[in-house]
Amino acid sequence: MGFLNNIYNMKYLRKYNESNSEFDIDFAIAKIQEEFSFDKVKQMLDKEVLEWTPENEDGSYYSEHSNGEAEDAIITHLTDWYSSKYPSSYSDENEDTLREAIQKTYNFLNY
Repeated sequence: MGFLNNIYNMKYLRKYNESNSEFDIDFAIAKIQEEFSFDKVKQMLDKEVLEWTPENEDGSYYSEHSNGEAEDAIITHLTDWYSSKYPSSYSDENEDTLREAIQKTYNFLNY
């Protein structure tokens, strides 16, 4: 019986946390990490870098000529995903905070 109560309490707490209207950066990063693993984000970045590299250039072209366009695109994708999944706890005022936290979490997105 105690086990069932714990499951019920966990479901209740999850619903409470997800409906909380204040922005919680730790919650936001945890949810992003649940959906986008380190490896998945790395693969997304690799694909995006190819989009910013001319076909006739080698892999070093992006690192020599970029201004962080690929990294910015991935960060924007992650913030857009979070804001669409949890709109009640996110506002444009929190964008800079979330972007910085994403860059710290996925350190290869620093540009």
